[in-house]
Amino acid sequence: MMNVPIGTILQHTPVWVFVVLAAVIVLGIQALRPRELPVWRLLAVPAVFIGWGILSLIQRSLTSPALAAEWFAAVALGAAIGWAVTRLAGVTFDPSGGFVHVPGTPLTLVRNLLIFLVRYGIAVAAALSVTAAGHAQFVTLDVAVSGIVAGYFLGWIGRFARARRASAVPQGLPVASA
Repeated sequence: MMNVPIGTILQHTPVWVFVVLAAVIVLGIQALRPRELPVWRLLAVPAVFIGWGILSLIQRSLTSPALAAEWFAAVALGAAIGWAVTRLAGVTFDPSGGFVHVPGTPLTLVRNLLIFLVRYGIAVAAALSVTAAGHAQFVTLDVAVSGIVAGYFLGWIGRFARARRASAVPQGLPVASA
């Protein structure tokens, strides 16, 4: 790998990456305190990370279609992880279904910044790799990480949708399990 000044790396970073970083930071800071917000807004960050994963899949699988199978396998793994670790303690839903109350937590900010930094770091490492083999390894890693992240948020959304649906059932009635 080449020794490139950070200023050069930042100068060659697409503007949309800084927009995503700003959104991750602003929304993560907002998540530090309890709040009530529209459901669509709570789903915005997961949608960004899922979209980023799909974009990676499209870009990478054009040069190597075999990477698509790796991405989908990583999505399955990530979805299982997301489903298993998602806890929605303290999350309550407005009876209308349009709003959700979430408790404050630093987890959202930390998790999303970590994901962003890992994805960004891998992309920079791939761009700076001086050998074709090194570049291919970083591309493969990027595909795996993007799939795991997209899957994680799909698992999170699955848990969220299940909790939302369960909250809509009147008290005392049985809830069908999925």
